[in-house]
Amino acid sequence: MIRVAKVVTFILHPLVLIAPAVFFVIVASGHSYTDALFWTFVALFFTLSVIVYILFGMKKGFFSNFDVSRRSQRIYLFPFIIFVGLLFLLTLLVFRGPVSLFLAMVYFVVAVLILAFVNLKIKASIHVGSLTAILISGVYFFGNSFLPFLLFIPVMAWARVIEKRHTVRETVVGALMGSVLAFIGIIVVQYLL
Repeated sequence: MIRVAKVVTFILHPLVLIAPAVFFVIVASGHSYTDALFWTFVALFFTLSVIVYILFGMKKGFFSNFDVSRRSQRIYLFPFIIFVGLLFLLTLLVFRGPVSLFLAMVYFVVAVLILAFVNLKIKASIHVGSLTAILISGVYFFGNSFLPFLLFIPVMAWARVIEKRHTVRETVVGALMGSVLAFIGIIVVQYLL
């Protein structure tokens, strides 16, 4: 069971989901597959910087694992992710990237700020929250054909509990936070577009 949980956590890890999320945001907004691939590779570069930072943190001992599952250690992670997100926003501005991706990145940075604030008060599963936000947004943009993907939310929650990274309560809080963030993002997109 633990091996299956680890595979689920890896496949549905927030850092792994960034590339397909960027690709789908760009395609959903009517851009070409070429544009989507280009900006997905740019996003991968920024994602890689976060991965390298986490691995460096594990080597130096201020992160205990790749998931940064200890709430006290996330204080070192969230500011770095926000910094990288702001650099990506700057890159989008300088190179006139797709407006839809710019808005998605603004949403991402704001979401990380909210998650960082909530994290000060309670431990919540960022894995479950991120997955929930992405999948609910996917249903909004791609319709009912995307509904079956929502089943991945309880699967991720199960994996996080099996790995003893979170309690059931923490995964539920993560899913609720992800839902709220997704609906806020959807409302903002409807208002701006």
